[in-house]
Amino acid sequence: MQSGGDWRSVIDGLRPHVQAIWRAMPRKSRRRFLEHARPWWDIHRHRMAPEVEAKIRALQESGQLRILAGHSLEVDAKRGGASVSIRPRASEVLVRLEVSRIVSCRGLTSDPRRSANPLVAQLVAEGYARADPLGIGLDVDNDCAVVDANGRASERIFAVGPMSQAAFWESIAVPDIRLQAASLARRLTEQAHLTARAT
Repeated sequence: MQSGGDWRSVIDGLRPHVQAIWRAMPRKSRRRFLEHARPWWDIHRHRMAPEVEAKIRALQESGQLRILAGHSLEVDAKRGGASVSIRPRASEVLVRLEVSRIVSCRGLTSDPRRSANPLVAQLVAEGYARADPLGIGLDVDNDCAVVDANGRASERIFAVGPMSQAAFWESIAVPDIRLQAASLARRLTEQAHLTARAT
């Protein structure tokens, strides 16, 4: 860039506006983003620290680490490890690897209908909450109130952070969660004052 910056400064400069952009997007555009652009956004938005990158690069150069992009198709557990079948990206030829350990880096399941969290599963099963139309989090309103199976926003159940990403998208990092929590705290405080005056 002519001003001396690079792509990182562009992503960082965009960050404060991401929630507003996401909220202005129609559902069809959000779905297209998730299908086609999400991996690229995640790679550039959630990047590793330079020190970690240097260590990974050194491991690659020494031959201790090889990165193979693709889809794992089959895993056969064996004593002391596993045999894994992988189809590399842009290839139909399968690669079989013998490994001692497997570490899943796919992240948490964001679809509440498949959540392993007992509280989320119970809220959805009993109709106190529902998945958003894109299946990437709980359906919440603009104030983080959880929307129930009948489309009503709760006055007692709220979600902040990753489970609210369907409404806000950028709700994973601590600064974003801090803003959500502060806004919710203000709402609950105002609600408590109104209730106290009415009694």
